[in-house]
Amino acid sequence: MIEISNITVRFGGIKPIDQLTASLSAPVAGLIGPNGAGKTTLLNVLSGFVRPQEGSILLAGAPLLPLSPLKRVQAGLRRSFQTEQVVEDLTVHDNLCAIADHVVPPAERARAVEAALAHVRLTSVADMMGPSSISSSAGWWNSANASWVSRS
Repeated sequence: MIEISNITVRFGGIKPIDQLTASLSAPVAGLIGPNGAGKTTLLNVLSGFVRPQEGSILLAGAPLLPLSPLKRVQAGLRRSFQTEQVVEDLTVHDNLCAIADHVVPPAERARAVEAALAHVRLTSVADMMGPSSISSSAGWWNSANASWVSRS
């Protein structure tokens, strides 16, 4: 369960979230709302990429805001992005390293990247540049991204 109490996020004079209070007792599959409603900002707050100026969030009764993004993932919070965020001028391996920077402790990153490549059967294309050069593996990014969730 996630308990959100009076969260406020400001970017200059803009308040995409203004004193939001909510209780999420079931897994959330998505957020729906008009542009500018604060959906992405809320996900960024829950993920640890944006810090609110006010309020608190509890995850299963424990404070969420002090946790790093990695600790939030380890606690069970997951997030996916609307668009694939692949750096086309990086290799498949290096794109996975970029993901690992956010979800795997530094001492385990090299092993975790190799395991993710093997898990999604992309070891043979690990040194190829971005998805545009891997036409035979068009879904490699979604598969690789999903491997972090299935392995954690």
